[in-house]
Amino acid sequence: MGRWASIDLGAESILFVDDDLVAVDKAPGVLCDASIDPEREHLGTALRRWAEDDDAEFLPAHRLDLGTSGVVLFARNRSAATALMNQFQERSVSKHYQAVVHLPAKGQWAVGETIDRRSYLRHRKGMSEEVRSGGKPAESGFEVLHVDGSLALLRASPKTGRTHQLRVHLAALNAPIVGDDRYGRSPLASSHEHKPKRLWLHAYMLAITHPVSNQPLAIRSRRTLGLVDATPKESACPD
Repeated sequence: MGRWASIDLGAESILFVDDDLVAVDKAPGVLCDASIDPEREHLGTALRRWAEDDDAEFLPAHRLDLGTSGVVLFARNRSAATALMNQFQERSVSKHYQAVVHLPAKGQWAVGETIDRRSYLRHRKGMSEEVRSGGKPAESGFEVLHVDGSLALLRASPKTGRTHQLRVHLAALNAPIVGDDRYGRSPLASSHEHKPKRLWLHAYMLAITHPVSNQPLAIRSRRTLGLVDATPKESACPD
């Protein structure tokens, strides 16, 4: 038995499928694409097993961090992959995330409040950081959906697609994502006597133009994040 668990893509994991695209509801801890460890499974290999075709192409149109859950889109041919790549480069794709964050130590966030963050980000050695010069422009928008105790549930909308962008921007706002060991802190570890089991960042919705039909296509996760008794929760979306 290998070190890594096999990825099972059941019917609930497939959010959209046709001859050109397939969208997956990724679980936290699952890789989108191949890593340096050839034994570790990723969504590409899981999709080929799901399709019962070892030669099938599943080309990621974008990627989510290992700890992030939610909508991931794959192209099933080179033509669709190129068209999607152009949409992401032109920033015509709409992306909406949910994030559970630690409230800033100073100041109060109210439900309905919006926060924008614009900066320059530089990525090196696996880390991103805000810099005054020499980085790439990054812009994110946040809306407070719910506040419970010392935590808040946010809607996060990245306008650009820099590596770890939402995580860095929220940490810079002194509101790091719960479970973010890289950019944040984990006060929940002391209050609950254990570390959060996941990064509480979820790609809830992705809206594109279909690369073949040219029709608008919005793909939503079947799961949603929330707060219950000041504790992050994941649950199925209501029908």
